[in-house]
Amino acid sequence: MKYSKLTYYLLAILCLMATSCVSDGVMDGCPDNNKQELVNDARVNLILSFAITSTRSITSEGVEKERNIKDIHIYAFQQDHFIEEVKYILISGSNGDATRRIEGRLSATYDSSQGLELVVVANAEDKGVNSIDLTKVNNKNDLYQQLVFNYDGSEVWQENIPMSGVCNIDKIKEGYNTGELTLTRAVAKVNVTVNEGHGIDNFQINEIKLCNYNTKGYCTSSKIDEPNIPNGTTQSKSPISSGTLTEIEGNAYENHFYIPEHQNVGVNKEQKVYLEINATVKGIAKNYTLAFTQNDNPHNVLRNYLYVFNIRSVKMEVNVEPTLEYEVKVWEEETVDIPSFN
Repeated sequence: MKYSKLTYYLLAILCLMATSCVSDGVMDGCPDNNKQELVNDARVNLILSFAITSTRSITSEGVEKERNIKDIHIYAFQQDHFIEEVKYILISGSNGDATRRIEGRLSATYDSSQGLELVVVANAEDKGVNSIDLTKVNNKNDLYQQLVFNYDGSEVWQENIPMSGVCNIDKIKEGYNTGELTLTRAVAKVNVTVNEGHGIDNFQINEIKLCNYNTKGYCTSSKIDEPNIPNGTTQSKSPISSGTLTEIEGNAYENHFYIPEHQNVGVNKEQKVYLEINATVKGIAKNYTLAFTQNDNPHNVLRNYLYVFNIRSVKMEVNVEPTLEYEVKVWEEETVDIPSFN
């Protein structure tokens, strides 16, 4: 079979094209090239936000203090594999601001085709979590297991609360990579009100004690709608006391009790957290125990939630001990008057 000169020319051109695509056995510059692109000069620029807690004006000062950030750390992951702790962190804004901005520089080399996960942890160092062994961190859970804080009820927990959040960036690139996240507090807040702060005639709270709370907690957690409690956690035998209260304070004791997550569902009574109320009823001192229950159903204590014990009325009949009627209001998606504590 004979070929024309044009056919030979076409075959020669195709051979040259094929040869140009191969260099030392590696495909280069061809349409089906799957060469990995690496990024080794990247930075992150993140906006941190805090959702609103109670809208009552009496809580405004407390809300601002709850947003304090004393120290902050950022940990980078790709496909749940730990890469590095981000260095050279700068945070802008002031404590109490509703949003803050942080910047950091990445030192490692990253695959640009993969997403980037950034775990942001605030105030863990202030609460004594300063011995993280990053050589033992392979994934996010390994990190979370080391982020355990000790809870001392005698300390002030309204400020520098342990918080965390995760930011996902679809594809990492050189230069600045921007993202947003919401910091979630690692503790729950417990408020006590009498008739939603208006008080009840002939009823005065003298002291409130929060009893049997956990002594450890995780700074961050992957669990949702259930408490995540570190192994070896015990319940404190020393209650947190409000001290002697005035009439105004007793009617709305807010922004003072902050405790780690607690398992109240499916455990013995001795393992549950509860409140003790000392009050004066018609001139007589009485003690009450308030459990985290609603209609006899116990509530677990979850991070980032606000629990409001609202005493609605006091029943007292002749020659009968007085009893309290109360409700535990817990934030739920369909409830508008008790917002989330995040």
